Amino acid sequence: MTDEEDSAGGASLADRRELLRAVAVRGLQQRCAGGKLTTARVRLVASSLGVSVRTVWRWLARAEQTGSAEPVPRARLEITDEVGEVLADCLGNVKRAHEELARRACVAGRRPPGLSTLHDAIRRDLTPGFMAGVREGIPAARDYDPAFRRPAVGRNEVWEADHQHAPLRVVLPDGSLSRVWVTWYEDRATSMVMGWAVTASSAHRDSVLAALRSAVLMGDDYGPAGGLPTMVRIDGGADFVSRAVKDAFGALGVPLQRVHTPRHKGGVERLNRTAVTRFFADLPRYTKAPLLDHRRRAGQDDPPLAYEAFVVLLREWVERHNTVDIVARTGMTPLQAWQADTTPLREVSAPDLRAYMMSSDDHPRKITSHGVQFHGRFYMPEDGVGRLGTRVKVHFMPHHAHEIDLYTAAGNRYLGRAVLADEASEDERRAVLKSRSARDRELRRALKRSAATRRDRFAASTQAGPPERLPRMTSAQAARELKATDQARTPAPRQRATERYVPRLGPAPGWAVPGRAAPDEDPLMRSERDE
Repeated sequence: MTDEEDSAGGASLADRRELLRAVAVRGLQQRCAGGKLTTARVRLVASSLGVSVRTVWRWLARAEQTGSAEPVPRARLEITDEVGEVLADCLGNVKRAHEELARRACVAGRRPPGLSTLHDAIRRDLTPGFMAGVREGIPAARDYDPAFRRPAVGRNEVWEADHQHAPLRVVLPDGSLSRVWVTWYEDRATSMVMGWAVTASSAHRDSVLAALRSAVLMGDDYGPAGGLPTMVRIDGGADFVSRAVKDAFGALGVPLQRVHTPRHKGGVERLNRTAVTRFFADLPRYTKAPLLDHRRRAGQDDPPLAYEAFVVLLREWVERHNTVDIVARTGMTPLQAWQADTTPLREVSAPDLRAYMMSSDDHPRKITSHGVQFHGRFYMPEDGVGRLGTRVKVHFMPHHAHEIDLYTAAGNRYLGRAVLADEASEDERRAVLKSRSARDRELRRALKRSAATRRDRFAASTQAGPPERLPRMTSAQAARELKATDQARTPAPRQRATERYVPRLGPAPGWAVPGRAAPDEDPLMRSERDE
């Protein structure tokens, strides 16, 4: 027997002794009260519990003194509300919590608990979920809670949808590296990947609708599984709760159930983890590869995968997941479980599905000689012959600005598609993007220079005191700045007059000036005149 097995056996024997001690002592007390207690019975109990006969007699004597067969509890540290608050303040760090408790005990004049005693009390009275909660928060504590098993459902009763970021970089047709996002729907009953869509750079509303279209339709291009679900579980992502997505699901009669924790849509979350460990990790430029040092990762210099090649490999992996991999819950592949289920399907045609997934602003427009104007662009109808002046309504897909659908404004009759007129070529679009990038770089440099002159920097402090501001310009720079400011504020000198200055002379002799007495007027006469 190994040391581990020996220690495990000793622990189980001690636990059994603690559980059966009170029962055995009560039985011996009953025999003692009836006068049937013998040494052979005491020896049998001692052998069964793995203790000496003297220990059993001591248990009996203590039970007679205390009146209870239960063992006397030993004095030990109890986890109180104060200990829980200190653990929360220290973010679950037991060492820091012990130091704080020891400081409080010294202030109160009590004996501080030992570090090992605190560890034992935490291990005995607190759950791993509580400790995870004080360290990382309530969501981490919920990971330790048991979950009820969901009731069994049939195919297409519940779907789960999510975005998954592929941790790698792929090459786009223009040669730039880009991130990749995968959007997919999984059937909860059979673990069948119903539909998926790949989006470069970042996922958006169109990714949700494109994956839904792939999941609902059935055929050679979309696979054997399809139909409308009864309900779809989603998280709180902005793409899944957008108005366009809600309108599309509402038109299809499919309610959305928003869950607030990943565990409530565990099927698609497990699919995300499986894709990372069994598919993405084997591709070039995997961003979570093991580190070779503090900067470089294994395989980071490998040639990246092309976007088209990534889509092909993902399609192959999804087909293998649906047709080859065995699901432990059902004991079959997802496709076999799907085909074995006889739940009836709700199907929808491709034209109707396209109409359901489109948005409309309900603003009537006219077909002019330049086409239909929508969002500042002109679209040319594919079937616009003889329809000049017809009032139409525009239905469009989010992020699909290259085409729209036209319906009559009166009867909502479908008139066909309209494509973007006078679309810029790829070279023109690339030139515009290059010009924008150059402008952004120049503006970014100007903003950085401006921020550098305004930023205050302070020296590092080793003693208490106000922070010392570091100079951010020299005296010569300050002098030039002040000189330029003074020149800007100094008013321009007045221009010299070109004509000869003529001084203003007083009034001619004999003129009466208001407020002044005339030279030949008597003051007495002036006073009488004023009266």
